[in-house]
Amino acid sequence: MKRVLVTGASGFIGRALVPALLERGFEVHGVARTPQPATAGVTWHAADLLTEAGRADALFTSRPTHLVHLGWEARPGRYREDPVNRLWAEASIDLLARARACGTRRILGIGSCFEYGPQDGPCAESTDCRPTTLYGQTKLEASEGYTAAGAAWGRVFFPFGPHEPAARLIPSLIRILRAGRSFDCSHGEQLRDFIYVDDLAQMIAAVLESELTGAVNLASGEARSLRSVIEHVADRLKARHLIRLGAIIATGVDAEPIIAADVRRLRSVTAGVPSIGFEAGADRDLAWWVERLSGRG
Repeated sequence: MKRVLVTGASGFIGRALVPALLERGFEVHGVARTPQPATAGVTWHAADLLTEAGRADALFTSRPTHLVHLGWEARPGRYREDPVNRLWAEASIDLLARARACGTRRILGIGSCFEYGPQDGPCAESTDCRPTTLYGQTKLEASEGYTAAGAAWGRVFFPFGPHEPAARLIPSLIRILRAGRSFDCSHGEQLRDFIYVDDLAQMIAAVLESELTGAVNLASGEARSLRSVIEHVADRLKARHLIRLGAIIATGVDAEPIIAADVRRLRSVTAGVPSIGFEAGADRDLAWWVERLSGRG
C-alpha cells in the first residue's frame, strides 16, 4: 500500500498534484490549515503545520508511507521576505524528523529556484547556492536538512496554470488585458523557466516514486524571455498593443538576467514530461481564467 501525505494540498501546486498521485495508485491524505470540501479519493486533515501539535496530529492520523511537503508561505508580494519563512524552515525540519520516526519511508520536500541566487546560466543541482531573499535562504536551510537525512528535495522554477494566485504574472496579465487596460512591464528580456502546473505535478509524482535523494530541479529545461511569455498571452487576446515594455524597472530577483534549470537529473526518472508544454499550457490557462472572469467558473 502507498499512502501519501501531501502538505499544502489545497494550494496551487497541491491541487494539481493530488489527481496525479491518485492516478498512480496512492491513497492520498491532504493537509490544509482549514477544513476542505470533500474531494473524491482524498482524506483531508485540518492542521496548522507551524505548530508541533499540528505536525504531530497530521502524521499520527494519516500514518503515511510517503510524504510530499509543499506547505510554506507563498502569497505574492510578501513571501520573499516574510519573517514567517524562518518558522517554516524550522517546521519543515521537524516534520521530516517526525515522519522518519513514524516510519515514513519516502520523503520529498519542495523547494525553490530562489535557493540558487544569481547565476550566469542554467542551474544544476551542484551549482553553488547564494540566495538573496529570505525565502530562498530558508528554503535552502530546509533543503540541507532533507538532503542530510537521505530525503529528496525538489527545486521548483516558475509554475503557472489554473488556481495560480491572481497577483502573479500570467493571471495579472490576463485580467488587465481583458479589461482593456495597458499592461506595464519591464523590458522583458529576462529568461525564466516556466513549467505548466500539471506537468510539474507529474514530475513531483515521478520523483516521489523514484530512488533519487538530495536536490533535483523541477522545471521544463527551456528558458524563455518574459517578453515572449507576455506577448504569447497578449496575442491570444488580440491585445499586444496594450503591452508597455520598459514601462517599469525590474529590481532585485526580478531583474536577474536568467533563472533557468539544468534538468538532466530530473530526466533520469521522467519520460515524456513535460507532456503539455508552455504553449498548450498557456492556452489551457487562458481558457480557465477567461471562464472564471466571465462568471462561468
